[in-house]
Amino acid sequence: MFGEEILNGKQLCEALGISTTILSGLVKNGLPYHQLTANSRKYYDLTEVKAWLREAGYAPHTKWTK
Repeated sequence: MFGEEILNGKQLCEALGISTTILSGLVKNGLPYHQLTANSRKYYDLTEVKAWLREAGYAPHTKWTK
């Protein structure tokens, strides 16, 4: 299920160079995440997230932009 890099929201924001506001918007638009239970924290597979971003039309510059 998980790749090599499993990150929480803060770590993902740092890895991608985005704000938590942008992350929230991406999640609302379908960014993949995993949870152990319905009310637990979200965790992100960095490889899966980067693939989703590319498929959604985002490109890595200094920050992920569309």
